[in-house]
Amino acid sequence: MNQPQAPVRRKQELKSERARDIICKATVTCLAELGYGETSINRVVAEARVSKGALQHHFPSKEELMASTASYLLQKPLRFAKRTSGGSTLREDFLTIWNSLTNTKAYLALLEILVAGRTDRVLHKRIAANLKTSINDIDDHFVNLYGNLETADERELRLLMCANRCLMRGLLIEEQYGLAREDQLAVLESWLDLVVPRFAGLDSSN
Repeated sequence: MNQPQAPVRRKQELKSERARDIICKATVTCLAELGYGETSINRVVAEARVSKGALQHHFPSKEELMASTASYLLQKPLRFAKRTSGGSTLREDFLTIWNSLTNTKAYLALLEILVAGRTDRVLHKRIAANLKTSINDIDDHFVNLYGNLETADERELRLLMCANRCLMRGLLIEEQYGLAREDQLAVLESWLDLVVPRFAGLDSSN
């Protein structure tokens, strides 16, 4: 029996990867603009410009679609952190994370999935492990950058990362209730004024 040639299989894999990528990007757009409740399979189909059958071939259910989209989104933060850190200060890194990663439609879409997982236990189970791994990888990255200096305490730095993450998520929600973007940034700046001096001298260029 003849086996398919490797280039043919790879071509099929690439085609499938592209289709999944298009669908996940469409799901992100719907989540950011419409919210979790209004992001239906039919809306994603329309946004992605694919057939319903094609979508369900890759994602048989909404739960599968959301879990896969969460995984797709969680791949980005660590790559982003590694690309933007280095030669900057801890404060600059945190502001970069806010301006270019957290305060974005992609992160808002992820937040919609995380909030939905609070009451949807099946979805929660699907996304919890990937979320924990992503958070740990990012925290490890910053500990490697800053935690080896005498002025840094690893546990305190990890707590700071957690608190910073919680604050940023909260700011995204507050925007929906009237907190202007410039005021969001002012809140973050005030927060960093309070906590960053505890790590005075931290600089990844050292």
